[in-house]
Amino acid sequence: MELGDFKAAVTDLERVVSKEPNYDFHRAIGLLAHACAKTGQPEKARRLFEQAGQRSTLSETQLHYAEFLAGQGEKEEARQIVADMLRRWPAMPRFQKRRERPLFRRAKALVKTV
Repeated sequence: MELGDFKAAVTDLERVVSKEPNYDFHRAIGLLAHACAKTGQPEKARRLFEQAGQRSTLSETQLHYAEFLAGQGEKEEARQIVADMLRRWPAMPRFQKRRERPLFRRAKALVKTV
């Protein structure tokens, strides 16, 4: 994923999700959805994002889903996801705020564009 090779990431993440769907607090399924969105598989990405959203509250997954929805023209839904994400910020412990600060900056920038 970090190298931008989303096609290879899809293959690897499908294997991970098929063997261990709960891997890394459901992060793998969120990353698989993101990789599918980046490889031009919007239907599969939407289905996976919805599954991930039912199981996980990871900021990374929510941001990727909001970016996906914004790219699909569903701006109101994207805005709602980002608003829910930003609402959690004050209650987060400091270590988590530090770790997730880049994600929340991207989320605030996304709100301004949608």
